Parts: sequence; C-alpha cells; structure tokens
Amino acid sequence: MAEVSSDRAAALFDLALQNGLLSEFLEQAVFVRDALMTSESSGILNNPSIDTEEKRKFIADVFSGRIHDDLYGFLYLLVATKNQDLMIPSLSSFINMVRLYGGKVPAQVVSATALDDEQVKELTLLLSRKLSKSVEVSVIVDESLIGGLYIHVDGRLIDHSVRKQLNDLREKIKIVL
Repeated sequence: MAEVSSDRAAALFDLALQNGLLSEFLEQAVFVRDALMTSESSGILNNPSIDTEEKRKFIADVFSGRIHDDLYGFLYLLVATKNQDLMIPSLSSFINMVRLYGGKVPAQVVSATALDDEQVKELTLLLSRKLSKSVEVSVIVDESLIGGLYIHVDGRLIDHSVRKQLNDLREKIKIVL
C-alpha cells in the first residue's frame, strides 16, 4: 500500500510542479489531510456500507471551492476508484516530497503531552543543528507514552519516552533473573 500511495503522491507532485503550484498544493494538502484524519471523515470514507456516491458528496461538501480543482479531482478520483483508504498516506507522502524538494526534512514528534510553541522552536533548532538540515517539526500527542517523546526524522527513530525506558528496564530485569 505504501508504494501505491507513493506513486499517487508522485503524480500529484509532478502535476503541482509542472503548474508552479507546489506551495499552494502543500498548504491545501496539509489542510485536507488534517480534515480527513478526523473520526467523522474516516468513518464516512472507510465505511463499506456507504456507497461511492455518498462519499463523493461528502468530499464535495467538505472541499469543493476550498482547494484547487486538481487537488479536488485527485480526491474525487480516489473515491471513484474505491481507493479512499489511500488519501491520507498519499497526501502525507506528497507533503513530505514537497518539503524535501524545498530542502526541509520532516520530523514527526510524538509526545505524551502537548508541546508549546517555544518547545517546538527549540526542538526544531536542535534537530536542524544535529542533522545540518532544515527541519520542519509536526507534533502528535500520544498519552500512552506516559511521559517523554520520540522523534521520527531522516530515517531515524529517537526514543526518549517513559514507555521505552520502562520496557528497557523490564528487559534488564529479565536478564538478571
């Protein structure tokens, strides 16, 4: 599925690049992806008992006139071909492609609690210095971490969560016993 969503993202990227619309598509793709990540949206789009026409109407109601016609057509095509499950992965891949093209490395920070703007700024600066690249940080809150955070950046995982520390401790105790 990742390869298929990357293919669709690459096609969208090529379209945006050819038409000089990368920044507009990037902004709108983030908006669309975030809107589709709500439980209401996923409940409608991924529900097999809801027919394609109702899903098309939902896409039209939410996005028509709010996003570029080509991006709207991309969503409409995914629904029409019953590939709506590829919307979020394809948009996420597209967003990463545009950011990489612009010289920015995406970093996804998963934290046990919400980070304030100053913390995000400091983390962005730290990661940029460590990687010697421009980094764009997005933050997701996952309370199951108990405390701390982990970061996916540039093909790496940096895990400083309490959950990981407890798992490491559990493994050390098993070795001793």
